[in-house]
Amino acid sequence: MSLFSLKHIRQKFQTKMVKLGRKVKNEQGQSFIEFLFLLLILMGLSIAMVTGFNGSVGERWKAIVNAIAIPNDTDNFEL
Repeated sequence: MSLFSLKHIRQKFQTKMVKLGRKVKNEQGQSFIEFLFLLLILMGLSIAMVTGFNGSVGERWKAIVNAIAIPNDTDNFEL
């Protein structure tokens, strides 16, 4: 009786491993597509952040240079 149950368990395990192997083979393309989408999202976010940061830093530098370069009789200037 225990020999039968051991054989039955072994067969179930082998069929699950075969099904798992097929599933992994079928999902390899999906994993690659998901990787590409994540890469695109990360690149888009980084480009958007760099563009926004560079624009605001550039505006700040222009204001500082204009404040320093323009001679002024009084000590008040705006940044």
